[in-house]
Amino acid sequence: MGKKKKLVLRNIPVTLIMSISFLLFFTAWWFFHTWSTMTVNELVFNIKMSMSGASHAMIKLFLMEALLPTIIAGIILYLIISFADNKWFMGKKRPVLILIDIAVLIAAIVYTWVMLDMTKYIEQQINASKFIEENYVNPNDVTLEFPVKKRNLIYVYLESVEVTDSDKENGGSFEKSRIPELTQLSHENENFSGDNKTLDGGFSMPGTDWTMGAIFAQSSGLPLQIRIEANSMSSQEKFFPSVCAIGDILEAEGYHNEFVCGSEAGFGGRELFFKSHGNYDICDYPYAKEQGWIPQDYGVWWGYEDEKLFEFSKKRLEELSKGDEPFNLTIITADTHFEDGYVCRLCENEFEDQYSNVYACSSRQVTEFVNWIKEQDFYENTTVVLVGDHPTMDADFCAMIDEDYVRRVYTCYLNADATVQQTGKRREYTTFDMFPTTLAAMGVKIEGDRLGLGTNLFSSEDTLLERYGMEHEFEELSRRSAFMDELAEMDEYDIAMQNYSDPSAAADISIEDDGTVRIVVSDIENVNEQITSVELNCVPDGDSSRKIVTNMDKQPDGTYVSEVASSDIDVNDTDFNIYVNSALGSRWQVFAQRGDMNLKQTDFAEYLSAVKDYLESGDYTVLISTRKNATARLTKDNIAALNEIGITDDIVSGEDMTIVAALSKDSSESYVTKDYVEISGTIPNGSTYLVKGSWNGSDEDSFGIIVDGTDRMIQRKGLHFAVINNQTGRVIDCVDFDLVDGETRR
Repeated sequence: MGKKKKLVLRNIPVTLIMSISFLLFFTAWWFFHTWSTMTVNELVFNIKMSMSGASHAMIKLFLMEALLPTIIAGIILYLIISFADNKWFMGKKRPVLILIDIAVLIAAIVYTWVMLDMTKYIEQQINASKFIEENYVNPNDVTLEFPVKKRNLIYVYLESVEVTDSDKENGGSFEKSRIPELTQLSHENENFSGDNKTLDGGFSMPGTDWTMGAIFAQSSGLPLQIRIEANSMSSQEKFFPSVCAIGDILEAEGYHNEFVCGSEAGFGGRELFFKSHGNYDICDYPYAKEQGWIPQDYGVWWGYEDEKLFEFSKKRLEELSKGDEPFNLTIITADTHFEDGYVCRLCENEFEDQYSNVYACSSRQVTEFVNWIKEQDFYENTTVVLVGDHPTMDADFCAMIDEDYVRRVYTCYLNADATVQQTGKRREYTTFDMFPTTLAAMGVKIEGDRLGLGTNLFSSEDTLLERYGMEHEFEELSRRSAFMDELAEMDEYDIAMQNYSDPSAAADISIEDDGTVRIVVSDIENVNEQITSVELNCVPDGDSSRKIVTNMDKQPDGTYVSEVASSDIDVNDTDFNIYVNSALGSRWQVFAQRGDMNLKQTDFAEYLSAVKDYLESGDYTVLISTRKNATARLTKDNIAALNEIGITDDIVSGEDMTIVAALSKDSSESYVTKDYVEISGTIPNGSTYLVKGSWNGSDEDSFGIIVDGTDRMIQRKGLHFAVINNQTGRVIDCVDFDLVDGETRR
């Protein structure tokens, strides 16, 4: 192979590496020209969810508008690297190309940063808000009174349909309405516009402006906020398990819940949500194949088109209406999803742009579906809700909307068993208000007329938007909420460990001459957030009713100090826990000390001396086990001290052995050996123990100090001790002395 040919082949991996910057740039460019309203919350959520079930059209757009330009740029780079005359670059061809590559990478990062407004987002995450916590009404704490004859519910999420799509005369943004049938339907029924002749609708607030966020908001009255560092939602077994949503309420009232969609329900977390909150039956694109509704090889847009969605929904309604249970059928359309929507066989060429034609077609189809429902026997006892999920994200279509136009999602309540109390008044509301309003429309009487962050719009109660105003509520909901983190029930320690290494602190706990217990916390490490408080938590004798919780005082030297009267605790058995709270709402346990304050020696000889006194009192049992390299560093004095507390077998200095012992004043059992050994027994109060040890065992079952079924052994090498109070069964001290590394661990 010639030298030139070898050089050309060697340039292939170089080109691929350099093309990464171009891929990032073209992806960012395509992304933000497709999703004009993309927010960090939405981006984070969708990154954390499985992308299974994504539209083939979206994938094709990415291939054409991001990957293809990258390939072209890569080919050009390859040709320049391999064949361009070096004189063109003044003899510095490769350095110039590397600089260009770096510039493209920086441009991609800066462009993404600006488009997502990351500077503002970071500020919002640092300065957390308690708005949600202070205004949230937990449905579990509210009395809900259903009518004797429970009404059915048909809830239709209209993908990206907003008031904007109507004409200006009716409150829209266009000279000619894209949704004339839906406009008339909303006027004839209820959208809470009062005497105003223009359509009203809910504002889509932060955390509600994409499909899953919208579903979550309208079902639970809460924004969908997921911390960037939190576990992937796709790996969770439950979707915000602490939250009570409309599906939970209806399931508890004996409703059959069902969700129908023409795509894969798993996309974006929808299936997880509906299964977690109401145990919905899922009738999605794969289900349609299983049932033979569509051929196995059928696939358009996100799965199948809305024409079939309404056809299948009619079938399900006919079946559900024959049952004895009241039903809730929730549907979501897809043809009007950006970009430009899906042109089905029913679409007409009425407008110049494709998206407008798709909206017009959807308006006709939805209205035909509603008219069919009205003709059915079950309609008399059925409430129908038509609501846009969120404003469209289509960048080109958004460019047609006036910049100062205020966008609202389409809203229409049909056959509601409720009467508007504030007649004539045009309501200012958000999609959070759909939650209690839908229940009220089903004839449910709601104590206080509020659920989640929502207000029953049929009532005279003010919405949060009417109370606080758009600017204030929008700003507060844009900020981080520790309350939402709690509702998500993602383990705080696991979250911390994904981003920080072992948050920790040093603490000195001492008994002063006047009997005061003084706690000094210092050297707080690996907490990369602004600390707002350091909290001391004391639990005497394991009795939570006596728990003492106090914020520690920060000193000029940076330490934190608290004092507790020794009379308020038990110096022989108190758990001390130190927690750090941050401005972002994070909370870490950075220090823990368990049990007896007089058994906190770090010197092995001093500890053995203290243990001897405890054994001689007759009030304690001491359990001992070794784990791997433990005894070879024992001194003659150490061996003598072990003999004095009850180890009767010979311990050979300088040799690794297994020591297993259960020692008390009245009865002691111990072994020094190179074999696996275990001891079991019962202490005076009835608590049981099992002590296991092995010199060279590799199986974790070879080691353990198990008290009442709980293993108290620290999973590290060394000599392990557990001291138990014979009267209470409480383990007042657990410690590991690693004489090889010179460490003491509790």
